[in-house]
Amino acid sequence: MEVPLPPPADLHPLEGDTFALHPDLPRLWLLQGAALCAAAALTAGLWLLTAGLWWPLPAVPLLAAALLWAGLRYRRAWARHYRCALLPDGLLLHHGVWWRREVFVPRARVQHTEVHEGPLLRRFGMAALKVFTAGSRMAELEVRWLPRAAALELRDRLLDRHGRDAV
Repeated sequence: MEVPLPPPADLHPLEGDTFALHPDLPRLWLLQGAALCAAAALTAGLWLLTAGLWWPLPAVPLLAAALLWAGLRYRRAWARHYRCALLPDGLLLHHGVWWRREVFVPRARVQHTEVHEGPLLRRFGMAALKVFTAGSRMAELEVRWLPRAAALELRDRLLDRHGRDAV
C-alpha cells in the first residue's frame, strides 16, 4: 500500500530553501503501524483466550485495523503541516496536527549538530539532524525523516561549511 505524502500545508511563504520529508516515509509508517497493531492484537487475543472470553475475539482484528487506519491518517495530517526551511538567518521548523509548533533557531545560537540514523532509518535511506543550541530553554532541535543526503546538506549549510573543515 504505497501512499504518497501530501504536499505541505499552505503556510506563509518563506525566503529560503525547504527540506522535504523522505518520499518512502508513508511506507515506513505503514510497516511500523502494522507491526504495532499486530502485536497489540496478538496480545489482546491471547489475553481474551486465557480469560475464557471467546465472543469478543472477532472484534480484535477489526479494532487493530481501525487503529492502524487512524494512526496513518494522523501521520498524513502531520506530514501535511510539516515544513523545514533554512532561512538566511537560521532554521525554521513547523509541525503539528492539533497543537502546532513553529521553532526558529538562529544560526548564531547553533553550537553543534549531529546526523544520526538507526538501522531502520538507514534501510530506508533516512536520517535525523539534531541541532544543539546555546542560551535557550530548548537546548536541542531534531529534524527527523529527511533523506540522508538532505540531512547532510542541511547540516553543512546551517553551519556554513561549504565542504571545508572548521580547523
